[in-house]
Amino acid sequence: MSAKTINTVQDPSKLNAAKDAARQCLLAADKFLKEFQFDLAKQQLEKAKELDPSNVYIFAFQDRIAHFEATRKKEAAAQAAPPVPKAPPKPAPTPAKAATPSPAPPVTTPESPSVTKPSAETAVPPPNPAAEEAKLAEERKRQEAIRLLAESRQKEAVERAAAELQKKRETEALAAAEDQRGRELEARVEAERQKQRELEFRLAVEEERRREEGSRTLEERRRRELEARALAEEQRRRELEARVADEERKRKDLEYRIASEERRQRETEALAAEEQRRRELEIRAAAEDQKRRELEARIAAEEQRRKEMEARMAAEEQRFREEMARREEERRRIEIEARASAEEQRRRELEVRVAEEEKKRKELERRALAEEERRKDIEGKILLEEERRKQFENLAASEERLRKELEGKMREEMRRRQEEVRLSEEMRRKESELRVAEEQRKLEDMRRQVEELTRALEQEKNARQEISRLNLQSPVKQLREALEAVWVNGAPDETAALELHGRAVSLAIPSDVEQSLIREVKLDMYSKAVKEVVSKKKLLRSSSSTLEWLRKVYQVSVAEYLENESKFLLDLVADQYKGTVLFVSKLIGTKEDITTRLKSSGFAVVQATTPENALEKIEKVNPNLILCDTDFPGGLSGIKFLHVLRVNSKFNYIPFVLIGDPNEMAQLKSSELKPNEGVVKQPIDYEELTNMMNEKLAWFREYISSLK
Repeated sequence: MSAKTINTVQDPSKLNAAKDAARQCLLAADKFLKEFQFDLAKQQLEKAKELDPSNVYIFAFQDRIAHFEATRKKEAAAQAAPPVPKAPPKPAPTPAKAATPSPAPPVTTPESPSVTKPSAETAVPPPNPAAEEAKLAEERKRQEAIRLLAESRQKEAVERAAAELQKKRETEALAAAEDQRGRELEARVEAERQKQRELEFRLAVEEERRREEGSRTLEERRRRELEARALAEEQRRRELEARVADEERKRKDLEYRIASEERRQRETEALAAEEQRRRELEIRAAAEDQKRRELEARIAAEEQRRKEMEARMAAEEQRFREEMARREEERRRIEIEARASAEEQRRRELEVRVAEEEKKRKELERRALAEEERRKDIEGKILLEEERRKQFENLAASEERLRKELEGKMREEMRRRQEEVRLSEEMRRKESELRVAEEQRKLEDMRRQVEELTRALEQEKNARQEISRLNLQSPVKQLREALEAVWVNGAPDETAALELHGRAVSLAIPSDVEQSLIREVKLDMYSKAVKEVVSKKKLLRSSSSTLEWLRKVYQVSVAEYLENESKFLLDLVADQYKGTVLFVSKLIGTKEDITTRLKSSGFAVVQATTPENALEKIEKVNPNLILCDTDFPGGLSGIKFLHVLRVNSKFNYIPFVLIGDPNEMAQLKSSELKPNEGVVKQPIDYEELTNMMNEKLAWFREYISSLK
């Protein structure tokens, strides 16, 4: 392919303009050819070759010009040749010229030298060779014209077929160019989408970095607080040592022995109380750390869900693009098949027409005597063919218009698709911005809650420091007892609150210390109330109305609820959860199935109907105990399943309890069972089974603790 052809394929508008100009040159060449102006026709042909070298009409026009030029030269040569002399016909010679020789003298005999006159019976018309020759020449010219007409029609048919093939190739080239532009557009859209994903990834990385910096700052602040606490504890320890030494010296003095003894006792009690508070602070710090980890886990889960949602949206979009591409490909295939069938139909029609013309030519040769009479019919047919040719040209022009309209529709469809893609991208971008704003809002809420918790802890720390600084252990203890007595059934009324405040003022307790004590007592009483409700089985895990009522009774805020309730509920769930049991039994789903009773006892149960099924699940489940029947028809038995697990180092330490028939009990108990293995008989005594499972689980926990 030449560079010019490549450029035209790459620029369809220039390609169409060049082809149209080449067709105009070919039409002008055809006009000059009919007027026998061969030089002008050749000039137009050269222009068409420069504009569109791939047009097959050019080579057909070259052959036509050469043929018509040779025919014209032959006719000119025939006209320039000397004419054949013609003798005028004479019906009979005159007497004066009887001796003059004539083209056809009368017949004479030796007996009669005189001229004999032909009789009416024996007279023959004289022959006319010039007329016969003229007739033959005219017949040859007529046959030559018929042959030239047939050849020209055949060439026109070939040219029309070549033109149709060229149009088909041009259409395919345009379709390929449109497909290329579509792929380029899709590539640009994909690039824009990739840029958006990279931007979202950078935003996520920046947010993660900011969260990590915040967590590092929080950890650093907590570390400094712990170091400060350790230094304060060390300072208090040194002070206590100094006080102990002072007491040791004062104890030698008999006058201050009793006072010193009482003072030492109070200091010892204060030290114990301080140690108790320090332990409580460590427990609360551990709870705060647990809450922080849970918060980070929630944030990571939300981020994971967001990424999964984006992945699903990308997959849906990819499937939509593939479906649209498949439909577009199917449409193009159907159009190409329709065009091919139409081209085949046209070719068959042309072949039928050529066959008909050949039959007509043979009919003309057989009926040469009636040629003059049918000449008018032939001219009429020639005019009809010319009309058909014009109709075909009009049809070609209409097809060209339809093609241009189709290209316009395709461009409009492409613009519409681009607009749809742009709108969908805009909608996805807005949805992404909304999701990011929602995530930021959630993060701000969490950050605000963390700040509230931090302020509360800071307030408690300041209160404890104030208590230590002012030596208010005994007044604080008295106020705490009074607060617990009042807050036991909920928040006190205004009178009781005023009495408590007056007592705190009388005990010289600062207001911030008083507020810290009220908060601690409130949360302690609320926790006891919740545990009491749970112990009486009045609270379900999914119920929030009871907790909401208790929060209103004890006036617990949302921040205080998040600070204490989450840890309490996690501890509650941990107390109720006893472990995961892999239950392997052929009786699953029957009345003898004990799955329901195991679940009601706090076990998570994973069921398997055969040991083979259990082997597939055991690694995914990682159970705390395996409960298995002994007899399974047509496969591994329970004992063989136990031996399979024994030889596997990953599962040989898991507690294993066999359920066997009474006849098998003696044999099973006499076998060498390991400490983590046991047997129970059928029908199952649930109390015996529970005791056996608790025993094996206790061994399992001790074994895990020894590994740690």
